[in-house]
Amino acid sequence: MAESGTGVDRRGARAFVLLLVLVAAVTGGAVLLAHRHSDPKPPAAQTLPPPLLPEAPTVTQPAAPPPASVPNPGFDVSHPQCGRTLPTGGGFGIVGVTGGRPLGSNPCFAEQHTWAAAKAGQAVYVNTGYPGAGDPVTYGRSVVDDAVAREHAAGVSGTTMWWLDVETVNTWAGTQQQNATVLDAMAARLQELGARVGIYSTPDMWDEIAGSWNPGLPVWYATGHGNARTAALACQDGFAGSPTAIAQWVQRYQGAELDHNLVCPRYRTRAAEILDVG
Repeated sequence: MAESGTGVDRRGARAFVLLLVLVAAVTGGAVLLAHRHSDPKPPAAQTLPPPLLPEAPTVTQPAAPPPASVPNPGFDVSHPQCGRTLPTGGGFGIVGVTGGRPLGSNPCFAEQHTWAAAKAGQAVYVNTGYPGAGDPVTYGRSVVDDAVAREHAAGVSGTTMWWLDVETVNTWAGTQQQNATVLDAMAARLQELGARVGIYSTPDMWDEIAGSWNPGLPVWYATGHGNARTAALACQDGFAGSPTAIAQWVQRYQGAELDHNLVCPRYRTRAAEILDVG
């Protein structure tokens, strides 16, 4: 009887072990299946729009002019300096054609341009923006044509260096793609007219307005209040696909704030790329 009982016990034990194995397999499979179901799906690839609209014109890279240099510092002025005494020194001057906004006038442009033209280097700038309505290419070209007409009406012509003033204080109601296309159209139109073109802004303002568009044009970096030493740090930086060519800072001059500028070291002998020289 003992042998018979032992056999039953062994068979029962084997059956119990098999049952445990089966339960473990089923349970493990369920856990594995649940784990597989809980794996997150990889995020779908996000397709970003190109920086410019398809109809945007092509901005070219002009040939380098002969080496030239101008003394530092320089100054830029516009309608806020109307009626004020302008600096007698300085190696270069940059004057706003428009009065702080596109399709506007600087009433003192003619006399301020005469002041700048007497220096070793000079240039002009045009304010930019986009109201969000109308074809961006057509709008950008119209802003340039309007500014050139105002320049000529003031008795000035032949300016070969124009800067696009790109700031968030002006109206930018389009998408970054539309905004960038406006600026692209402005630059291309100026190039059609035989001018060199640069971008005035800051990295943050440029990114907010124009997004990822990197035209590779010379850049003029606005650093805000400071001095020549703090502004010079911007020469190590850049935006819009280019290193800084001119660094600007704001400092008081004869009791009023005035924009001061310096040509960065890498452009010391390349001033003719960013200013009308001579």
